[in-house]
Amino acid sequence: MVKPVAEKIKSRTRKIPEKYIREIVNGKPYYYKGYKSVLNGSKQIEEIMGSSSLQSYLVGLIYGILFSKINRKNYTITTNETGLHLGHKNNLSTDIGIFLKEKVILSDNYFEVAPEVAIEVDVKIDTEDLDYVFSKSEEMMNFGTQKILWVITKHRKIMVFSKNTPTQVFDWNNDIAVMEGITLNLQQLLDDEGVDTLGV
Repeated sequence: MVKPVAEKIKSRTRKIPEKYIREIVNGKPYYYKGYKSVLNGSKQIEEIMGSSSLQSYLVGLIYGILFSKINRKNYTITTNETGLHLGHKNNLSTDIGIFLKEKVILSDNYFEVAPEVAIEVDVKIDTEDLDYVFSKSEEMMNFGTQKILWVITKHRKIMVFSKNTPTQVFDWNNDIAVMEGITLNLQQLLDDEGVDTLGV
């Protein structure tokens, strides 16, 4: 009698294409929010790479007010997913970055200096936990960023990460210090713009 030979079934893990990676933090890849929908064919890749209307509006609003307030002789302010190369396997981006102008070299490559201040609007990678937020903020501060403001639209909160200071969470109707002499009150900005209803 011939005994059946048990076949070993090797589990295969589908490799996720690099084009779906939005950021690499300390060697760990983080993927665009919604990338699984592209993999299963229910969405096109272009549908997951853009910002929502709310995110785009808030980034533009914050950038505009800060551009008018910072000392542009000393600082350079950037937006449009500013790329940051922190080192090997550390490639990040930020919605708004404020850099010391004397350190900035403009080129076709990512910035290789840390922004003094970074501002993020929402989480744009595929995760439901805060590991990404804390890991990215810690890496940026290790790189030299002094302060990171993270706007969470769903809860109308702003998380503030600063070197040598405990992490703080504010309602976005508070005056929040961005840098010396400059504060941000997001609710006041929205009121001034006549924006009463947001999709949050």
